[in-house]
Amino acid sequence: MIDPDELLMIPGPTTLSSRVRSAMARPQQSHVAPEFYEMFKESLELSRYLFGDRSGYQFIITGSGTIGMEASAVSLLEPGDNVLSIETGYFGHRFSTLAEIHGAKVDAIVTPLGERVNQEIVEKKLKQGKFKVLLFTHVDTSTSVMNDVSALTRIAKDNGVISVCDSVCGVGGARLVFDELGTDIVLTGSQKAIAAPPGATLLALSTHALDVMEKRKTPIASYYMNLLRWKPVMDDPKIYLTTPAVQVMLGLHEALLEIKEEGIENRWTRHERIGQAFRAGIEALGLKVLPKENSTASTVTTFYVPQGTNAGEIQETLRSQFGIHIARGFGDWKDTMLRVGHFGNTSATDIIALLGSLELALAKSSKIAPGKAVEKAMPLLER
Repeated sequence: MIDPDELLMIPGPTTLSSRVRSAMARPQQSHVAPEFYEMFKESLELSRYLFGDRSGYQFIITGSGTIGMEASAVSLLEPGDNVLSIETGYFGHRFSTLAEIHGAKVDAIVTPLGERVNQEIVEKKLKQGKFKVLLFTHVDTSTSVMNDVSALTRIAKDNGVISVCDSVCGVGGARLVFDELGTDIVLTGSQKAIAAPPGATLLALSTHALDVMEKRKTPIASYYMNLLRWKPVMDDPKIYLTTPAVQVMLGLHEALLEIKEEGIENRWTRHERIGQAFRAGIEALGLKVLPKENSTASTVTTFYVPQGTNAGEIQETLRSQFGIHIARGFGDWKDTMLRVGHFGNTSATDIIALLGSLELALAKSSKIAPGKAVEKAMPLLER
C-alpha cells in the first residue's frame, strides 16, 4: 500500500495538491452536462495562459503526452516527407520513431550524452536538405537536457521548416511563451510541471501548422489523433467526438487555476530557483550532474551515483527509510544514474528533505559527510 505521506519526486507523475485531489473526487458527471462544458471552456482559456498563446489554436485531449506527439506527427506528415529530428535522449528518439511509423523519412541528429544540440549542425542540415518538419524536445526527461526552443524555432523558420516542440517536461516549469517563440506546435502532458493527474495532453498550434494540415494531399491516417477532427471540438466543446476522461479533466482544470493564481512568471522563477539549489546540493556532495552547464533544466535533474554504489539500492533506501521516491537512470544507465523531478508543487522544504535524506543514504556506502548538500542549497532557496 502506498504511504500517503510519501514524497513523490520522480520525473512524473508528480504530487497533486489537495485541491486537485478534491476536484477529482467529485461525483461522476456527464461529459455533455452544462457544468462540464463551462469547465472545459475555461480550461482552454487557462491553457492559453499557461502556454502564452493568444495567436494560435489550443487543444486539450484525453491521453498521455505521447498522444500529443503522435497526433502532431500523423496530422502534419505525409508518406515520404523529410523530417529532421533532434535526439537529446530517449524521448527525442521516440519522436523519430513516431515520424517513421507514419511514413516520414527521418534524418536524426543524436547529441552526445548530456549535451543539447549544436545549433550550427541543425542550421547546416536544414539548409542542405528539403525538410518539411523539425522535431525536438524542450526538456528530455531521460537525460534532463534542455534545448534552446527559441533558437531552434528561429532556425526552422529561416529555412521554411515547420517546428514541433515536445515540452512535456517543460511547460509550466520552464519559461516558454508560444506567441513570442513562433513555434508551430508545442505540446505537453498534464502530469509534470502542471501538477495535474496523468491522462491529458495539451497542444498549442500556429495558424501555419493548421493550414498545412488542411492542405495536405493525403488524408490523415488516424481517427483519434487527427487534429483536424479535434479542431471543431476545441472551438465548441459541445460537439462530441469521443468521451473525455472527465475526472482527469476536473483535476487538470483545478491545477490550471492554481497556476493562474501563482502567476506563470512566479512559477518559472520558483522552478528555476529550486532546480539551481538541488544541483548545487548534488555537486556539493561531489556528484556529477549529467547535463552540461548550459543544458540543465529547471524541472528535472539527472546525476551519477558515487562509483561503487548502485542507483537501484539508493533509490530503494530513500523510499523505504525516508519515504521519498525518485527514479533511476534510463536503459544502460539504470545502475549508475538517478533522476529527480523537481516541478509542479515541489517546495524548498521538499528539496531540503530530499538532499538531507540522500546524504544519509549515501553516507552508508560512500565517503560523504552529511550536511554539505543542505548547506549549499539553503542560500539559493532563501533567495
